[in-house]
Amino acid sequence: MDLCGGGDLLSYIRRRKKLSEDCARHIFKQCVKGVQECHRNLVVHRDIKLENMLLDEEGTLKICDFGVSKMCEQSVETNLITD
Repeated sequence: MDLCGGGDLLSYIRRRKKLSEDCARHIFKQCVKGVQECHRNLVVHRDIKLENMLLDEEGTLKICDFGVSKMCEQSVETNLITD
């Protein structure tokens, strides 16, 4: 397990009150890449929210709390993800 001393994303935003466009873009890009990686591995998180995104000391975003996530199977015929 990684240490994420930066706290959750909600606290990070509340401390700063406002994010610059560059900072918000950087965070959003990491979030999209993280969800994309989950989906590539056939994992559906099902509880994406600011509290479930942690930042380490270097500002790298980590998605956490996979308690309600679901592993899916990929259909070979249609190449679609199914429950």
